[in-house]
Amino acid sequence: MSEKGLADLSLRDIISTALFAVVVALALRLFVIGVYTIPSHSMSDTILEGDNILVSKLAFAFRDVHRGDIVIFSLPDSLRGDEHDDLYIKRVVGLPGDTVLLTADNVLVNGVRQPEPPEARPPFNPLLGIGARNAKIVVPPSAYFVLGDNRSNSFDSRYWGCLPADRVEGAPLFIYWSFGSSEENIVRHVRWDRILHRIN
Repeated sequence: MSEKGLADLSLRDIISTALFAVVVALALRLFVIGVYTIPSHSMSDTILEGDNILVSKLAFAFRDVHRGDIVIFSLPDSLRGDEHDDLYIKRVVGLPGDTVLLTADNVLVNGVRQPEPPEARPPFNPLLGIGARNAKIVVPPSAYFVLGDNRSNSFDSRYWGCLPADRVEGAPLFIYWSFGSSEENIVRHVRWDRILHRIN
C-alpha cells in the first residue's frame, strides 16, 4: 500500500472515530446523564445557587423513587407558563397514598415526624405565610409531594400540588462545578470546597 493510501486510511479512521465519539456523547447526554445549573436558593444549603450538577437520567429506571430522594423534574404543561424547558429540583416527602401533615414545626407523613434534611437551611417552618393553618394532603396515585430543603424560599408542592410521577427526569449525583457567593465571601467566586460534593 502506498504512503498516500495509508494517509487516506488514517484520515478516514480519525473521522469515523470522531463521529462515533460524537454519537456516543449525544446518546449519553440524551438518555443517560445530564448537566444542570442551580438557578435559585430553594434547595439551600444542600444545593446552592450556582452549583453545577451531574444528573443521572436512569436513576429511577431500575428502582422506585423513595421518600427523601432528591429528584429533577419538569412541571406539568398547565403550570409551566412561558418557560417550557425549565427543570426543577426538590426532595420527595410524600409517596403515593401517603398522608402528609404540614404544621408550623414539622412535616409528618402517616403520623410520623420526618427528619430535617441534614444540610437544609433553617428555619424549617413548612407552612406558607404567617398564621397559616395546618395542612393535610393525601398524595394521589402516581404522584409525589415534594418540598425544597430551604422551605422559606421554595416553589414546590405547597403551591402547585403533587408532582405527577411521569414528570421525574432523574436524580442528581454530584456537584462538578460551583460558582457563587458564600457566607464568608459575598463576591461570586469558585467554591472549591463544593466541587465533587456528593448530593443526598
